[in-house]
Amino acid sequence: MSWRPAQLRAVVVSLHRGNPPDFMDHRAPRRLQSFAVQTLSARALQLLGVINLLALLAFGAGCGSRAERGEVGGTAGVPGALPSNFPFNYRDASRGWPLWPLHRQHPIRASFLDPRGPYRAGGGGYHFGIDISVDDNRPEPQAPRGFSHEVYAVEGGEASDVLGAPRHHVCSARRVSVGHFDYWHVSPIVTPGQHVEAGAVIGWTCLGEWHMHLAEWASLGGQRIWVNPLHAGGKIAPYTDTAAPVVRRLRFFSPATGAWRPQSDLAAPDNSTPFIPTRLHGLVELRAEIGDPQSYWGFITRHPRWKTLFHPYRVAVVIRSQETRAVVLRRVSFESAQLPRTPYLVHYAPGTVENKTIPECLAAPSGTSCSGMYWFRPFSRFRQEFWDTRKVPNGVYDVTVSAWDLRGNRGSSTTTVVVSNAVLASQTEEQARDGGGAPQR
Repeated sequence: MSWRPAQLRAVVVSLHRGNPPDFMDHRAPRRLQSFAVQTLSARALQLLGVINLLALLAFGAGCGSRAERGEVGGTAGVPGALPSNFPFNYRDASRGWPLWPLHRQHPIRASFLDPRGPYRAGGGGYHFGIDISVDDNRPEPQAPRGFSHEVYAVEGGEASDVLGAPRHHVCSARRVSVGHFDYWHVSPIVTPGQHVEAGAVIGWTCLGEWHMHLAEWASLGGQRIWVNPLHAGGKIAPYTDTAAPVVRRLRFFSPATGAWRPQSDLAAPDNSTPFIPTRLHGLVELRAEIGDPQSYWGFITRHPRWKTLFHPYRVAVVIRSQETRAVVLRRVSFESAQLPRTPYLVHYAPGTVENKTIPECLAAPSGTSCSGMYWFRPFSRFRQEFWDTRKVPNGVYDVTVSAWDLRGNRGSSTTTVVVSNAVLASQTEEQARDGGGAPQR
């Protein structure tokens, strides 16, 4: 595997921004990832110096470290938020979709911040764009062999990061950038530096991929950041969603006694202990299963089991005393406006299941659901956090978790819990009498 300096520099800069390259984000074999990291380590010293190499290694360790910084210019205390009235500066006023018809909504199966990985040797990260589905059972009549649907620029500009044939033999590894948008799993027909008008054809989707990945960047604080392409006032329009997010389950756990290191998928448990909601005591972690169904599915309506849930746009939690009605905890857990600095394995909780791709759905037994499952930690923001029930009186509390989507639809769920720190005190006294010391949490 050979790397040109410009390619290596682009990958290192992408990693430094917290954006995994193509082979690390889309189920590439782990051996390819390991080889790429070794190559990066050797070449990055020559091209970018020790500082950039350290930044690269810092990202690699980010999933297990505590990241307490906010996003670039974001709203203080809210991971993934952008400043209010953040200006998106486009080069033209065109709006539409990157597929035909340009001014009609298309189905999306993978949303911004969806889980990606970890692979069997560890790792993983956020999905930094959206996956717009195409019907590979019905390629466009003029599609060349191996391709499916034409891809159109949603914004004008000069083409860059053009990775096409024949250098890139695997179609799914091809991509192109125009303006503020990156088009992945797209075989480009434009050349580097070529000026492209909005609405012009720039490439083809790859037959068998069933989607194209669209990512959008913006400039904030002198840096490029990945932002949610479906944001209000953005280029992608029309976009309609009338279905509210669903907060399905709330569960409570003790702090884990060791690091959570899932090896194959995020469904793997940690070593925390479930709490009975009517007997909470000490430090408590809340985990919430939340999914955002979509109201538009296009051709996927003919294949109901291919439907998936979205990552919610915003999640918040409120805890209120039933006796006094006083709010003892209120916070916005995260927003999905930009890529958050929250460590990946803090944002997601055990039990999370990644959506199956359409090729995986086709290979699965009939009747298999292709939709994944999202488990979040609503108390946690930039690091893992807990509710310290020792700081509130024993009694009955209502815990409400709310979730919003990009169009402002809201869903919520409330669970009644009982704080009973006498349980912890009695355990401590009993263990002290037995000479066992403090209880383990």
